[in-house]
This record gives sequence, C-alpha cells and structure tokens, in this order.
Amino acid sequence: MVLALALALHGCVSYIPRPLPDAPQWPDDGASTTPSLTVDQVVQRALEHSPDIRRAERELDIATARQYADGLLPDPTLSFSTDRPGAAGYVPAFMVGLSYEISALVDRPAKRRAAAEARDKQQLALEWTKWQVANHAYALCVLNVSLERLESDVENLVVHQRNVTERMQKALVRTDVTRDLAVLAEIAYRDSVQQLGTLRQEHLRAGRELNTLLQRRPGTHLTLVPPPESSDVPQDILVNALSDLGQRRPDLLALRAGYAEQDERYRAALLGQFPRLDIGVTRGRDTSAIYTSGFTVSVTLPLFNGNRGNIAVEKATREALSQEYGQRLEDAYTAVDGLSAELSLLHEQLREAISAEATLDASVKLARAAYGNGDMTLPVLADLESRLLNQRIARTKLANSVLQQQVELCTLIGVSAIDHKPLDKDFQ
Repeated sequence: MVLALALALHGCVSYIPRPLPDAPQWPDDGASTTPSLTVDQVVQRALEHSPDIRRAERELDIATARQYADGLLPDPTLSFSTDRPGAAGYVPAFMVGLSYEISALVDRPAKRRAAAEARDKQQLALEWTKWQVANHAYALCVLNVSLERLESDVENLVVHQRNVTERMQKALVRTDVTRDLAVLAEIAYRDSVQQLGTLRQEHLRAGRELNTLLQRRPGTHLTLVPPPESSDVPQDILVNALSDLGQRRPDLLALRAGYAEQDERYRAALLGQFPRLDIGVTRGRDTSAIYTSGFTVSVTLPLFNGNRGNIAVEKATREALSQEYGQRLEDAYTAVDGLSAELSLLHEQLREAISAEATLDASVKLARAAYGNGDMTLPVLADLESRLLNQRIARTKLANSVLQQQVELCTLIGVSAIDHKPLDKDFQ
C-alpha cells in the first residue's frame, strides 16, 4: 500500500506560484531608438507584439494542454478495507482490490481525435489573427502618414487665414472693406481652426490604435516612413483567390476543424452509451485468518440514462456547427462581392474629388497671382482657399475609406495589402 502511494506521488506536479504584475509589463521598445520605421517593420513588430496574437497563442497553448490531457490513460483504482473483530480468538480482516475502467478505453480514440482537431482549430485561429493584424498594421501605418500630411497642410493654411483675417480687420478699420466681408473671413478662419482640431483628434486616435497594436507605451511618438501608394487588387488575383477560398482562409479552415472536433465528440458520446465496465482483482483475509483471492466485474446498466442526454447535445451542436460553416462560407463570398462593388463606387467618387481638387488648386494659384497684381480682392481669395481646404480634406477622407476597404478585401481573400501576394500562414 505504501509502495502504491509512493508511486502515485512520484508523478505529481508541484505547485509553482506566479504572482500577477503590479504594473504594465511593456516589452523592450527598440522602436524608440529607431529614427523611423518602414511599413514592413511596422507589420513585423505588430506580428511580434500584438495583444490579439498573444491571446490567440495562449488559446493555442490551452488547446495543446487539453490535447495532452485527453491523451493520458485513465488511472486504475486501488481500494482497501478492514474489519476489527469484537470477539476473542479472531484476527482483523482486510480486503485489497485493484480495478480498472475498461470502458474508458472504448471512447478514448475518439476523444483524442477530437482534442487534435481542437488544437488544429486554435492553430488556424492564430493564423487568421495574424492575417488580420498584418493588414491592419499596414492600414494604420498609411492612415497615420496620411493624417500627418493633411494636418501639416491645414496648419499652413490656418496660419495664412489668420494673417488674412488680421489684414481684413485692419482694412475694416480703414473702411476699405465692408463688415460682411470681414466677418466671412473670420468665419472661414474659425472653420479652418475647427477642421485642424478634428484632424488632430483623428490623428491622436490613429496613433493610439497603432501604439496598442504594437504594444508600445502610451503617449510615445512613432516616426513612420511614407509607404508606397496602395493599388487596387488585380482582377485575376481576386478570381483566383475566390476559387479556393474555403481551402485557404484560416477562419474557414478553423470552422472545418471545429466541425471535425464536434463530429468526434458526437462519436465519443455514442460510444459512451454502452455500459460502464470495471474489471479488478481482490486479495483478502477474513477474521478466521483464511486468505482469499478473487476477480470482480462491475457493469453499469443503461436503463435510465444511457448517455442519451449527451448524445442529443453533441448531435445538436454538430448540426449547429454545420449550418454555421455553410453560412460563414456564403457570407465570405457575399462580403467579397459587396466590397468590390463598394470599392468601385468609392473609386469613382475619389476620381471626382481629385479632379475637383485639381481645378480648385489651379483656381487658387491664379487667384493668388491676380491678388498680387491687384486684380482680385482678399475676401474672394480667402473664400477660394477655404474651399480648397475643404475639398482636400474630403479627398483625403475618401482615399482613407478606399484604403480601409482595400485592406478588408485583401484580408477576406488572403493576400497582402502591400503587394497583393498570398499571405504566408506562418509569417516567417
């Protein structure tokens, strides 16, 4: 008995405490010493430090541990009992038994296969997260650079409009302009200041989102190298990607693995309806000092339960996963088609916005020359410059919308938003 207890304790895992941190544990920030980061460096850092990826990796660790647990054999059962006689002339009786649940081995292969599929599901979920993080990091990099450029342009225009407003106020004192024109110039200047404030807020939000994705300390500033201009996904790449989308996209493959896992759990539940069988051997002594050896068999009669409840649950769950996969597959193709249509519309709007901005920019240049020659009044010039500012902001927002849709489309079809090449599953 002592030997059996020693053998049981020999395989035990000891407790190791792990206290929670008292403060955020930021990774070593090598980016803080880097003059500037390219878009490739931003994507690589996001893949290394993204909180979403780290959470997916922990989920994979849990699935791996569960696979290990489901692969272990069930332990045997050791029993011991004793009786103390109350009369003289008798010896203490005892009974020692060793038994094993044979029925636990019946559904073990199905449970092991289910655990393996569950781990594959989490591995594919990790790959899907990496796809999303890589393209999202690219989009945030481009967005931050775009907002920084636009913010600089608006700052220059605000300075110019402030000077115009001050000159208009002086001209009003001299009665060279009417009060209405001076007020319009003041309103245009205040509108530009408000636009600048809105842009700064958007830039701060985009910067915070990028810091969170890269797991950098809040409030730190990252200098980014302007990435190459984004381009549309070629039609042939889009068609080829859609042809085998269900066999390539990790989230769809993860659903397939999840369905395979549930199918094995349903199979294990079916095997669990058979009677539970325990087989063992016994060795004992009665109070008359007579030793006996025996063989025990214990069978559970499936009269009232028979594991029918678990079978019904696992079967319904498998049906739900089947329907979910079919719906997700349909949604994937529908989303790609919808994004393609929206991109076509946004591109048309963007072309019109670029054309309008170019026309206004040419008009402003001519107006400034005319104002310098005394052929145009200052209020008219200020109005044209305000219109150009608003058009430039509208064009930038449209361009950012196009970028966001392109990144989402690239993620859905599994290609890089940078060069439209198929995304590597392992991102090595």
